[in-house]
Amino acid sequence: MSKLELMRLEGKLLHAFSVVAEELHFGRAAERLRISQPPLSKQIMRLEEQLGAALLIRTTRSVRLTPAGRIVHAYARRLADDLQGMLRAVEQVSHGLAGNVTIGLAPSAARSSLTVALHQFKEGHPDFAVELREMNSLEMADALRARRIDLALMRPIVVEADIRTHVVHEEPMLLAVRLDHPLANQRRATLEQVAQYPLIGYDARISPYFRTQLQTMFLKASVRPHIVQESVVPTLLALVEIGVGIALVPESIAQSRNGVLRFVPLAAEQASHVHIIAATLRHGENSARDSCLRILRRFAREAGGR
Repeated sequence: MSKLELMRLEGKLLHAFSVVAEELHFGRAAERLRISQPPLSKQIMRLEEQLGAALLIRTTRSVRLTPAGRIVHAYARRLADDLQGMLRAVEQVSHGLAGNVTIGLAPSAARSSLTVALHQFKEGHPDFAVELREMNSLEMADALRARRIDLALMRPIVVEADIRTHVVHEEPMLLAVRLDHPLANQRRATLEQVAQYPLIGYDARISPYFRTQLQTMFLKASVRPHIVQESVVPTLLALVEIGVGIALVPESIAQSRNGVLRFVPLAAEQASHVHIIAATLRHGENSARDSCLRILRRFAREAGGR
């Protein structure tokens, strides 16, 4: 497909396809789009002709995405998100709208005490609209640039110079074990003790920060852990619950589970702390975002002074 032909791809065709891809049912998709099924089928056929690939497998009983269809659906959703981000950014710049803030939250950040700071922000700014979106830390830099979010509460990762970061939360790593595990009754556990048992580690592709922290902890202690599997939270805790191994997890995650597990602090000399950072674009004005960031940073200072 030439560049000119690519430019002719109509947004309404991509939107129609996205709805069909979500519903996997032409009748329901047509109802959502408020058109009848024949025009919808023609739109999908037209898009397939322009792309030169089949996007859907249709039978009398089902509709499924082809491999090409899955790719187009992923890109169409991304384009829709980018378009919404662009419209929000233009609206803010053109009209000075500053009462909206969209915050990206890493899963563990959503379970941390930072929600207290976000409550303080909302209570102090009742006219500001706040939207929270849970996402992986690795997605957040691109989401900031695309203006899908205004502020990211994420685990520290390497970011480029167009993004500024501030540490807003610090918490210890704890040992997660089943209540019937030999280490469950320990007042504190050492890494030497941890290394005697199967350990669930962190998947480097999804949780590089925690994987690096784990490696650093054991390297400093000159201890080699017995890692039997790598995963991500909350699956990591589920693996501990069913007895696959034990795990080292941030305190905020520990607070979200109870009953089957016990969370044991590490020996003082081997204790390790992990961080949550607030990330924003260096350029662009948004007083709601900036007010929220100030409260988060003040909350962090007060927590550090306690």
